[in-house]
Amino acid sequence: MSGKIEIIGVEDIPLIKTGDNIPSTIFNALTKNSISLEDGDIVIIAQTIISKSLGRLRNIEDIVPSQEAFDLYDIMAPLIRKNNLPDKSPKLIQAILDESRQVLKAEHVMIVETNHGFICANAGIDKSNVGKGDIISLLPLDSDKEAEKIRISLQNLTKKKIAVLISDSFGRSFRLGAVGVALGVSGISPILDKRGSKDLYGKELQSTIIGHIDSLASAAQLVMGEADEGLPVVIIRGYKYSIMEKSSINQILRKSEIDLFREKHITGNFETILKSRRSYKSEFGDKEISIKLIEDCIDIARWAPSAHNGQFWRYIIIEKGKIRETLIKKMNSKLKEDLISEGKSDNYVFKKINKTRNQFLNSPYLILLCMDTHDLETYSDKTREFNEYIMGVQSVSASATYLLLAFENKGLSACWYCAPFFAKKILKEVLKLPSSFVPMAFFTVGYSTKTTQKPYRKELKDIIFRISKEE
Repeated sequence: MSGKIEIIGVEDIPLIKTGDNIPSTIFNALTKNSISLEDGDIVIIAQTIISKSLGRLRNIEDIVPSQEAFDLYDIMAPLIRKNNLPDKSPKLIQAILDESRQVLKAEHVMIVETNHGFICANAGIDKSNVGKGDIISLLPLDSDKEAEKIRISLQNLTKKKIAVLISDSFGRSFRLGAVGVALGVSGISPILDKRGSKDLYGKELQSTIIGHIDSLASAAQLVMGEADEGLPVVIIRGYKYSIMEKSSINQILRKSEIDLFREKHITGNFETILKSRRSYKSEFGDKEISIKLIEDCIDIARWAPSAHNGQFWRYIIIEKGKIRETLIKKMNSKLKEDLISEGKSDNYVFKKINKTRNQFLNSPYLILLCMDTHDLETYSDKTREFNEYIMGVQSVSASATYLLLAFENKGLSACWYCAPFFAKKILKEVLKLPSSFVPMAFFTVGYSTKTTQKPYRKELKDIIFRISKEE
């Protein structure tokens, strides 16, 4: 590695507008400053100008806050005032929620996991350097993709082999002050794995992995600045690395299961979660849900109690597509036959089928819960065998309850339907389920667009019965 590294700020980058060509803008600025790219140069580009060029901007005034945003505001507002920090309106909080997979902590600041998998404050949303008014910038949807496009374009323009990083500044755990971090990468490995190398004394390194793209982004930040310096493009020259044609920021992200810094906690207190859960039967919003989030909720559901610790539950995640459409079509045909045979009116049948069809087809995810009878105890006594079956049903129901509470805790809306009870054969045939699987329930799950009214509950005195002690 060279003992000398240059950090060169590129001046004369104009204010970026939506639709601007970033590679051409950078090339023109380099030409104006008589700077020529060299093989091995690393071009660091501030996320803000990428977001501006892509139109990743929102006007806060156009945002409609959800009930979750108002609830978080009520929690955060006193803590924000106590720490003498700028207010976060429910609209801004909603913008943060829209850019996040989940909220990890909400006090005087929101710490979230973004839709990209980054752990940061406020989902990386920025009010600075984006213009006047209530405009905010959002992180690019795919910074790797943008870095790759810029690298290829600049290489074609300059005939030099380079790397490109898209950077932002994040706060850090346990320390004050923001530092530069990489959001997207192209042409260079995100990490430098030194395991197996020797230290100064000849000892083999066992665990040394260097996050050098973050070090490069931090070095560039010294020249970029955070205020009115106006240098969103920096070149680092002299750093020795190997060109990597295929790279991804995901390589540097620590997996949640081994992340000791990520606080494991319940959002809100448990009593609130229990009482706030609702059966959501309205249309879901368009916000995308990661399959990882669904799997995390099912992971919680598997900790439910079960008879003999049999864990009889089996979850089938049915994504949108032809299989789901075929399944719902056949189930609705069966439902129509059943309702007609019961003497229901045509209008009743139409409304019932249409409502069910829309809920099952349009839910971002449709989850089928089955009981696996293969794991039930067998008895020669029919009564005991029947009771064993009922214990299996009870166990599966406990897991279903855990699942609904997990959804609530993650900010998702869901509803439990028993429709599979009445179409077991169809479900088994369409989904090609094992013979031991007994369909028990459907769960629709997504992000709500409306608030659900608090349901009626019987008085406590109407559900508790006491047996007095014998005299």
